[in-house]
Amino acid sequence: MKQIDAFIDSVYQKFDGNKDEINELKIEMKNHLIEAVQELKLEGKSETEAVRIAIERFGGEKEIRTVIGQLFDAQKQFTRWLLYFAIFFLALSLLTFGIIMSIEKSNQNERHKINNDISIILSDVSSVISKEKQDQIQSLIQGTNQVSKVEIYNIKNKIDVFNYMDTAKPEFQYEREIWAPETRFIDLSRQGNGDGDGEWFIDITYRSIDNLAVLSLLLGIAFSIPLFSIWGIIKVYQRRSLIFKSLKSL
Repeated sequence: MKQIDAFIDSVYQKFDGNKDEINELKIEMKNHLIEAVQELKLEGKSETEAVRIAIERFGGEKEIRTVIGQLFDAQKQFTRWLLYFAIFFLALSLLTFGIIMSIEKSNQNERHKINNDISIILSDVSSVISKEKQDQIQSLIQGTNQVSKVEIYNIKNKIDVFNYMDTAKPEFQYEREIWAPETRFIDLSRQGNGDGDGEWFIDITYRSIDNLAVLSLLLGIAFSIPLFSIWGIIKVYQRRSLIFKSLKSL
């Protein structure tokens, strides 16, 4: 039926898209029209009249082209926004991860400096930490918002340092409250280091945000992967049923 082929070609001639997809849509539209023509011929209509009526029932060339154009635009916009949101969530999580890890790196450097400064303070201390030295150490801890406690052990001549510290009383201890909710992602961790001379062990309790960085990355991936998947499925599979459902409703 050349009239149907010409009609379908005229409907799709201005659409730029995936050629295979458009060809499949054209074939499906042709099948629908042929079925309609056959039904009309069974009702006693001539082939020419049946073709004309079938095309009119579809809405005519201009109306069909408008509907298909709107549906193509809607689909493109929908898939575009899916892609944008997927990229946004992934980029946001990566940015958040990078910022948190940068903060944690800065905190690590600060803790390292505090440990070194305490080691310097203790460098000329033999056994008893004087009040002056204690005040200096306390001042260091008060100068940061991430350290909640410092404990200093005298480990001179101690062979098994860690077993010793399990039961020993620290030579000096200073503790204060800091903001650190007890969750899996922001909590208090401990970090211990010797003073370098083998006489003192400095144990620092600090606020850790490593897990928060991992959480932000996992959340971004959890949101973005399904969106990327949906976007990929829409791009791979055809949406012919949606288009022809709208055409049939005309």
